[in-house]
Amino acid sequence: MLLPHGNSRYHGSRWRPLRLTVFLLMLLAGIAGVVQGQGGSGKAPVYQIDIDGAINPGALGLLKHGIEVAELNDAAALIVRIDTPGGSLSSTRDMVSAIGAARVPVIGYVGPSGAGATSAGAFILLSTHVAVMNEGTTVGASSPVAGDGSDIEGTMAKKVMNDSRAFMRSIAERRGRNADVAERFVSDAESVTATEALEARVIDRVVAEASQLLSTLEGTEIQFQGEPMMLDLAGRTPVKIEPRLIDRVLAVIASPQIAHMLISLGMLAIYIELLSPGLAFPGVLGTIAVILGLIGAQALPVNMGFLILLFLGLALMFAELFVAGLGVLGIGGAIAFVLGSLNLFDLPPTDQYRNTVLAVSVGVSAAVMLATYLIGRGLASARPREKSLVGKHGEAMVNFEKDGYVLIDDKRWPAETRTPLHHGDAIVVVAETDDNRLVVESAPKREDV
Repeated sequence: MLLPHGNSRYHGSRWRPLRLTVFLLMLLAGIAGVVQGQGGSGKAPVYQIDIDGAINPGALGLLKHGIEVAELNDAAALIVRIDTPGGSLSSTRDMVSAIGAARVPVIGYVGPSGAGATSAGAFILLSTHVAVMNEGTTVGASSPVAGDGSDIEGTMAKKVMNDSRAFMRSIAERRGRNADVAERFVSDAESVTATEALEARVIDRVVAEASQLLSTLEGTEIQFQGEPMMLDLAGRTPVKIEPRLIDRVLAVIASPQIAHMLISLGMLAIYIELLSPGLAFPGVLGTIAVILGLIGAQALPVNMGFLILLFLGLALMFAELFVAGLGVLGIGGAIAFVLGSLNLFDLPPTDQYRNTVLAVSVGVSAAVMLATYLIGRGLASARPREKSLVGKHGEAMVNFEKDGYVLIDDKRWPAETRTPLHHGDAIVVVAETDDNRLVVESAPKREDV
């Protein structure tokens, strides 16, 4: 704001009330904006997440993120829309625990028509404070199976079955639902329709369509954290929470087939690198693939796995100083660093935050690679000119046909050759150029005496 200039105190005192008025108006406008952003009428918002596809660490991360957002904004409720064929039992247990510890009411909704809360989905639906199904949906068929879909055999089958039955019964009893029918979902792989589930007191409501969900539940009394609570949901429109990048990545790599493929192809690529040292490309991509596969198979904790990727990226970019400038290691390191950065931090799914992290990650990667390149050139140019290396023997550090790097007396030197060289080939210096580069050619390996 532009204010008049003057050399008297009268001017300052005259404009001070105006400044205060403008400040108060801006403050009120900000408060109004916040209220409007939370529903436009000052009412607590209602949030919604969609769990489609298999239950895995990606679905778990999305649920936890949805609960956190709802709690931070003092939401009236969080709707968890379910349409899943099942998935990981360990992720299911963690999701049930997250719902039980939530400080906002969680509404489980199976929809739209044709959807199903199958297998793991039934555990999640029955664990919510209010369980609702759309007409034309199903729930049940929760018998445990192996990761590839085959039956579990022997004593392990009995252990898993009995544990799953007890788990389902405890969930149903906690929410006051029909534990006998719920247990048959596990023991007999029983599946029921929405109407049958309501008649059996497995769920609380059936709605014709999603638009009737909140109006149907308005005024419903539930047990929340051991106390009766009346749901106040009228006049709200659910605010959808989109999956974050890490949720999308985990949803893909947590598939048993994808995780197995990443680990298998990664190990094959590393084996190729061991057979032909110096290729770099198979080793770098193979290592990244194995780490992602271990994260997907839940052999590595999610945050730990992406933290390893981040540090791997930094190590690979610094390794360019000792191998080759701005080559495969640097590019692979930049990819690993960006992957680790984007998925390590628990960021909102907005483009602003995602683009900020992406820009910082790419900027840091570019800065590290540039610094490595400049340092490498500086070290090479620091050689005293009066000491000639002509006639010195060494070995090629990388595969190169024209320009590359060689190792002489444990020091790295930029070099050029007229004949292709491979990593580990013996070389001899035949000339030096004016820009401190060495001209080398292949030489027979010298035998130690």
